[in-house]
Amino acid sequence: MTGRRWLIAVALCVLTLVGVSLAQELPQPDEPPAEPEKKESSLQPRPEDDPKTELWVSKLGAARPQSISTEPGVLLHHCMSPQGDRFFYFREVGKNDGKDGRPTTVSYALYTVGADKSETKVADTGADTSPPIFMGDGRILFTTRRYDMNDDGYIDILDDPTLMVGNRDGGNLRQVALLEAGETPVAIWREDREVLISTPGEDDANGWIISMNLIRGEREKVVRGFNIELVLEDGRLLVERQQPPSPDTPRGRRFDRWGQPVVGDEEAEPEPPSLVDSPEHFIFDPKDNSETLLYSPNRRSRIIVAAEGSYFGHQEPDDPENGSVRWNRWGPPETLSSQSSEVVIIDDPQHHDTRVRSARYNYQTIGWIRDRGLLVIEQGNLGSKLLLFDHSLTAHRLADFDLSARGFTASADGLTVGWLQVEDTDKNGYLQPWKDHSSIQFIRIE
Repeated sequence: MTGRRWLIAVALCVLTLVGVSLAQELPQPDEPPAEPEKKESSLQPRPEDDPKTELWVSKLGAARPQSISTEPGVLLHHCMSPQGDRFFYFREVGKNDGKDGRPTTVSYALYTVGADKSETKVADTGADTSPPIFMGDGRILFTTRRYDMNDDGYIDILDDPTLMVGNRDGGNLRQVALLEAGETPVAIWREDREVLISTPGEDDANGWIISMNLIRGEREKVVRGFNIELVLEDGRLLVERQQPPSPDTPRGRRFDRWGQPVVGDEEAEPEPPSLVDSPEHFIFDPKDNSETLLYSPNRRSRIIVAAEGSYFGHQEPDDPENGSVRWNRWGPPETLSSQSSEVVIIDDPQHHDTRVRSARYNYQTIGWIRDRGLLVIEQGNLGSKLLLFDHSLTAHRLADFDLSARGFTASADGLTVGWLQVEDTDKNGYLQPWKDHSSIQFIRIE
């Protein structure tokens, strides 16, 4: 019996081995190629590291700030030319202090300065300080309010603005058109032939974005919205539009201390969208007038850059702690307290992500360096840092700034970064760029 059992066991082993050998020799069907692994955020596939950018950063020299000489004073609404070679800003040039019984009014002038030249006055702008818009042919568009159009006895933002175009040094200025009160030019469109203008809404924060021909002055309604954030390379527009309040808690109804609606307010009409509501960001295609929703958060946000198939900006965090952030039409938020903001990255309507290195800091997207990554300012209570987020979303530290550095901006290629160095001129213990004297500084990343 023992011998028979041994023979059976050997036979089974032989059959098993033959079966394995045959199975290995059978042809296998072609397997489909594996899809690239995506990050947890479901964004477009990104590498685990970015050695090219890491090597580039390691070879960068020390970023040394350079100062630009300007007359002492308060510099308002500063911005940089796309090439990074000139700065533009406003100065107060006249003021009625209101002692004659009339409201206090201030008049301004637009100035420009380059790295190796003294500052030059471009034009007197009266009561207007809207940042200039840069055209591809080297000219700029800006508005002035120098005439009492509504005959109320003084010049202020209620008067109609005049749209002007001219050289960046103030030469060859000419009037394009007279706008209506509340209208603001926001972007150049269709190869410098048209300017997009944001108009105020009648019942809410959203008005019409209109297009004005710079030669004939013809006006055409384009899309409903509050602002144009970006003009994309193919002529499409990234539009910002304020969303109405949530239908669950309309601002038109009152609620008691326990969050329950007050009896009798059931029929109250919800209020229309306002500047305190969160925006939605959508892409408008002028070819077929279609709108494609890109991002619709439940908090205030701003998209700054479109690069390599993604969109980048900053937004309020999910659970803001103390304080608030005041947002403006043209740039990053002004931080009023210790509240932080976060970097937002959007690939498409379904896929987006946020980045913060620490919840204690305020993050502002300012630009993009081609083939390298995203430029971000990290602001804290003791100063600021310039960071570069590479293609793997790893943060590289490029430069440090002290607490007096405010209002960062970057050139179109991201290689020039400028800011205001603010002094506590009135010695009140606070740095207030709209009140204290400032000087312009910049660094060149090479």
